Amino acid sequence: MPLPPEKSHVASEPGEPVLIVDDDRDWCLECAFAVERLGYEALIANGTEDAMAIFIQNDVSVAIVDYNLPERDGLSLIQSLTQTAEQQGRHLSFIMATGYATKDVAIGAMRASVSDFLEKPITQDQLRQALQRIKGQRPSAPARDMLLEKITGLGAELQRLAQLIDTPGSAPTPQVAPQSTPPPAPSEAAEPIESDPARLNQYIREQLRREAKRREIGGGELFGDPTWAMLLDLLLAKIEGRRISVSSACIASGAPMSTALRLVRRLVGEEVLCRIPDEHDRRRHFLIINPKFEQPLMDYINDQLRQPGRRG
Repeated sequence: MPLPPEKSHVASEPGEPVLIVDDDRDWCLECAFAVERLGYEALIANGTEDAMAIFIQNDVSVAIVDYNLPERDGLSLIQSLTQTAEQQGRHLSFIMATGYATKDVAIGAMRASVSDFLEKPITQDQLRQALQRIKGQRPSAPARDMLLEKITGLGAELQRLAQLIDTPGSAPTPQVAPQSTPPPAPSEAAEPIESDPARLNQYIREQLRREAKRREIGGGELFGDPTWAMLLDLLLAKIEGRRISVSSACIASGAPMSTALRLVRRLVGEEVLCRIPDEHDRRRHFLIINPKFEQPLMDYINDQLRQPGRRG
């Protein structure tokens, strides 16, 4: 059921319906809340049949469609909705949302004339900008180049996590991109964490591999510990001098994107994690561990390394 919008609206036509299609009910409610805060009416469909029925029965001109749907992928649904809209003489614009972005999905979305492509978790500001672009003008060629660059970066992050999980033995020497610098943090967070970062690097990678193997038992959600996996990945990033975005931290947790996003919000609310805005892209935030928790976590890991049989 649509949530009531706030009094202050951003949309040019308050109450205009926006169709949200996703089988994740929690994410639909989060997206509907953000959409209605912008002054639109949110119409939720949890499947392709519902989406088609809602579109036929309502004057919908914008649809936010998830790529991974249970009956068929989002691109197939977009094609069906586009054909139906053309038959009825209606115009329909699409925003594709996904938590598992790849270059192939992005290219397929552009070929399907998708107006925008958003990576979960999606902020209200990202939705506002996407809806404004739809109401304004078509995406330009530079905008599409930026989209491909964004998808390429996410693909590299997924490849890094896959290599981290699958590669046995010693870890490779961390490669830090020249433009990647540690996020600003309080002075105590800038102190050296350990005199032998190579041993810490190897040990944390091994713990992440073990955590991934444990998640595989019972289908991936019964025995995993997404909080611990997320913290380990953030500690590893600190050692390697890398930045971890919110979406990358969600992926590292191994939990579904909507679940991982709620976990991030809780950890930030409890001041375990800190959000650092990207100075080059205001739509993106990085995560770091609060210094008051970072050192105790590192002390715990160092204690584990000192246990008999852990050396070498």
